[in-house]
Amino acid sequence: MVLSSTHYKRETYKSILSEGIKCNYLLKRSWAGRYNGPYYISLAKVTIPDNITFLNYVNDERPSFIVEGIKPIQCKRDEAYLKYIDTKDNRRVGNFVGEYQYYYWIKKQHIKGLVYNLYNYTHYKLYSGRRKIYIETLLELISLLTELNIDIPIYDYSRRDKILVHEINKEKLKYYSKTLL
Repeated sequence: MVLSSTHYKRETYKSILSEGIKCNYLLKRSWAGRYNGPYYISLAKVTIPDNITFLNYVNDERPSFIVEGIKPIQCKRDEAYLKYIDTKDNRRVGNFVGEYQYYYWIKKQHIKGLVYNLYNYTHYKLYSGRRKIYIETLLELISLLTELNIDIPIYDYSRRDKILVHEINKEKLKYYSKTLL
């Protein structure tokens, strides 16, 4: 199981949930990444407890897609691979242990869930002033899943004590959102 993450924009997420996760080349987007290049999608292997790449994805302020059923390429920390970044060659370089890449396109049927750190956003960031935005974004994401008739779980890894993860109850969140906002 691996994670892929991108900043939340409704249309971007609608496209991903409808079609799958595409590389920058397919999206006709200029490549501005570090190591994945235009033809590969960056991923983090889901490992608990300690994998810095996984923790970076999970602790980020953007949702992540849980992907299963693909065979991504494990990145190496090898400077000789730097010359292959912007090519289709499968020699992939990464910064951290647990970094993976997948070539070209992850089809939508491989997306098995989402990660959203609700607890972090509502508890630790209570006084940040951004709390409302995080909850509204999650509610919009739930609404988008409903609109697309996609029933996948959303997991909260932010309360984990090395091995714990919690599934967000979408209906309860909608019910209590008035109190949270």
